[in-house]
Amino acid sequence: MEDQVFVNQIKEKIERMSGRPVELHIDEGEADQIEVELQGDVPVVILGNNVLEYSGLARMGIEYAVACIREERAIEQVEFQVLLARN
Repeated sequence: MEDQVFVNQIKEKIERMSGRPVELHIDEGEADQIEVELQGDVPVVILGNNVLEYSGLARMGIEYAVACIREERAIEQVEFQVLLARN
């Protein structure tokens, strides 16, 4: 699958699961980054370029972004692990 098609699918899935439009950026410099910025009108999701290589990391990034957007705050690591364990 072409990288841009995969990135578009990630964006669409985050939007569908969170119920909100998002802006998605792939960080070429920091491969393992997962971050959600909630300051503006549209949440900005930043994922490292490893999501293009590792589908499990992409899934985790999607789940983290959706949790942060739904809660409207950054989710702590332990809280996120509990959330993943419930799903």
